[in-house]
Amino acid sequence: MRRLLVLVMLTGLPGCGMIVHGTSQQVVCTTKPAGALVRSKGGGECTTPCSVKLNRKKDETLTIERDGYQTVTLPLRSVMLKSSLGVVLLPGGLVCWGIDLASGGAYRLVPDHVDVELTPIAPQEP
Repeated sequence: MRRLLVLVMLTGLPGCGMIVHGTSQQVVCTTKPAGALVRSKGGGECTTPCSVKLNRKKDETLTIERDGYQTVTLPLRSVMLKSSLGVVLLPGGLVCWGIDLASGGAYRLVPDHVDVELTPIAPQEP
């Protein structure tokens, strides 16, 4: 009976990182001047200053655009949280860690804040 209870508890638990961090992350975006459009390859979009919600599990790319300024493309890397490895030491930790790896709870995007100074497009000479 005790083994059955432990088995049910282990299979019903979501990963610890998924509970603490979730599977998505808000990345704060600011630009000088403000009012630039930020788009992610995953479909997120906002106007600066803002934060865009992104999936933690995979690398992302942000494209920042504003009329009269050069477009900026910034890569965001998905890196494994060092703290996620500690879950393995807990009872049922391998199950939790596996869930975190599959769901994205074991990762974070870096950088988590982007601050960009936009460069004006030089006027064309006649």
